[in-house]
Amino acid sequence: MVGTSSPALGARPELKPSAARERILATASRLFYCVGIRAVGVDRVIAESEVARMTFFRHFPSKDDLVVAFLTRRVELAQAELAQLREKAGADWPHAVLAWVADGVTTACETEGFRGCEFINTAAEFSDPEHPVRIIAAQHRAWIRDQMQEALTELNHPAPGSTAEQLLMLRTAAVIAASLEGLDDPDNTFTHTWWSLVA
Repeated sequence: MVGTSSPALGARPELKPSAARERILATASRLFYCVGIRAVGVDRVIAESEVARMTFFRHFPSKDDLVVAFLTRRVELAQAELAQLREKAGADWPHAVLAWVADGVTTACETEGFRGCEFINTAAEFSDPEHPVRIIAAQHRAWIRDQMQEALTELNHPAPGSTAEQLLMLRTAAVIAASLEGLDDPDNTFTHTWWSLVA
């Protein structure tokens, strides 16, 4: 499984969690998702977080460090959610994992303010494939693919690796299409296609 530890940017020791840091990160997460990375400057994050400029840079030496923290937080939330789901599902965890990934498409699209996948959107704003932001996005997608491959293997699927890749591509296409045009799938084509690949 591909690791999901975030690459370091600023060469400063990690500070303990604080209310100010959480406020900055929450504000930045909202703005980055709703407005975009490049469109949101540090000054706006500082103003809406209601922190001093020195406080901001003590926690995040650069804007890129903040973007990395934004994506890393999303990774941590996803991993925690899936771990809890697997534990709750027990022996039926393979189906639960595959349903979790598939259901994430409709759940996200039905959320107010939906603008697509934060990982896809953020990666699109960074052209360098070696940039830490692109690395985190790639690692997260690989993690999702690996979770599906593991589930398909447990279900004795004849081609778990290639099928997991197909499922990931299907999910990506559905999310991008929904972010551009809205989720218009009255015949549940996405769901039927998804589970036909799993079967």
